[in-house]
Amino acid sequence: MERDYKLRFWGVRGTVPTSSARQMRYGGNTSCLGADLGEAGHLVLDCGTGLRLLGNEVMGREGPHRYHIFLSHYHLDHIIGIPFFHPLYDAESTITFYGFAPNGLSIQEVLERLMRPPYFPVALKNVPAKVEYVTTDGTPRKVGDVTVSSLGLNHPNGCHAYRLEHGDRRIVYATDHEHGIVETDEALVRFASGADHLIYDAMYQEREYERLRRGWGHSTWYAAVRIALAAKAKNLVLFHHNPDHTDEELEKILSLAKEEVPSARIASEGLELPF
Repeated sequence: MERDYKLRFWGVRGTVPTSSARQMRYGGNTSCLGADLGEAGHLVLDCGTGLRLLGNEVMGREGPHRYHIFLSHYHLDHIIGIPFFHPLYDAESTITFYGFAPNGLSIQEVLERLMRPPYFPVALKNVPAKVEYVTTDGTPRKVGDVTVSSLGLNHPNGCHAYRLEHGDRRIVYATDHEHGIVETDEALVRFASGADHLIYDAMYQEREYERLRRGWGHSTWYAAVRIALAAKAKNLVLFHHNPDHTDEELEKILSLAKEEVPSARIASEGLELPF
């Protein structure tokens, strides 16, 4: 029988983590999601500060210590959790990073620049775990019985969306995307067509975006609604929350989004999406 999986949110904020009491209902860690795929190991999307919590959780479990980590891009809020990922320091762990090669650099070069002195006392190349690197080229990849496809988005220095397909179920993870380039938005609509869950960058309110944030590489909750409707996605998950937005502000955004997409919800730490 086909096994059911759950994609869990371990970090939902963008830019920087936050610990304000008014921002704890949905969580203050930056982007990280993960799914336990049984014998195939663990599938992880992005390595924000939420990765530390994921690592602490999975290291206490039985089963293969195999991790397939798909990076959307290399801005700090999406990779800063790597040095604090417990499985890196476990000699029985095998960790594979998947991502695009930015500006002529390999994934290995990018991540080894992050994790080495003087920025961190342990160099990535010296950790006990076996670490592998795979450059994505648009070809769908299999992780167990899950197919992972990628699509380029509109973001400074590049970014990839990922689609997870398991049987007839699909989840699309589209963080760090700025709407407005017709060809890219149309490609994303096709990529997310009929998705069971569309996880989308909803960093800004319209007034914030129009006043100060054009060209910064992020979207709005209203653009999220438009993409979800055009793609006929069954559920919309608003993600990559502005670190300045309080729980109350997120709930106001959600109430507006639900007027057009009743299934819309706010990404929160601990939320699980079945697929």
